[in-house]
Amino acid sequence: MVNLHNAGTFNADTGFKASYLNELEKMLEKVLPNAMLKAKPNLESRIRTLKRDWSIVYDMLSGKNNSGFGWDEHRQLVVAEDAVWNSYINSHKEATQFRHRNFPYYDQLTAIYAKDRATGKDAQTVADIIEEINAEDVAATNTHEERNDFHGSKADVSLDDMDLLATQSDFSTSFNDAAALLAENIWTVGLEISKSLASEVVIQQKSEMTIQESVLKLYPTLCEVEGLTEDERYRALSKIPDHPT
Repeated sequence: MVNLHNAGTFNADTGFKASYLNELEKMLEKVLPNAMLKAKPNLESRIRTLKRDWSIVYDMLSGKNNSGFGWDEHRQLVVAEDAVWNSYINSHKEATQFRHRNFPYYDQLTAIYAKDRATGKDAQTVADIIEEINAEDVAATNTHEERNDFHGSKADVSLDDMDLLATQSDFSTSFNDAAALLAENIWTVGLEISKSLASEVVIQQKSEMTIQESVLKLYPTLCEVEGLTEDERYRALSKIPDHPT
């Protein structure tokens, strides 16, 4: 998301243009070709969760009527006196999770969504965002129920079957969230591996340059040694990789 935002191609006042999820899917496909992560539901679900959590933290730190909260840059978490926390949590239950939990994505997500939260039709409160997410979940549930009604007109569905369907739905949602989180962790590990490989390549290139310089310096000297054949000179030069200095 950060790379896509920095590129600017899909930026909008509300964060991103509508088609950005498809672009994210393509970006992940290049890095993780076997992950099979899709814009919907994998990426969409994970991003909705991230934006909801970011909004909770953002409102604590930047809300109009809030004071006493601070941001610990080193630990990446919200800090405040116990009295401030207790008072705020009484009316904002959703903030409880961040009393002792860090949120390492806050700065990056602020760069993407802060303008969206401060202006226009999307200047929502956390309650608005959570209500919107719940409404989307209800809509998805209603669609699922309508499909069941349609199939139920042809055959009765037992209570055991309904329980199984609900369990499968919950498992699917949890699996999608876990897959998105796994992809995020793999992406981070992949970047670290890439940096490590790049460092090794640079070291190898420097080593090869050192060997070439040693060969160029040593060969004229070997030519001045009487009695050495051409084959013996090359055999001497072949020892340089083992003793480049």
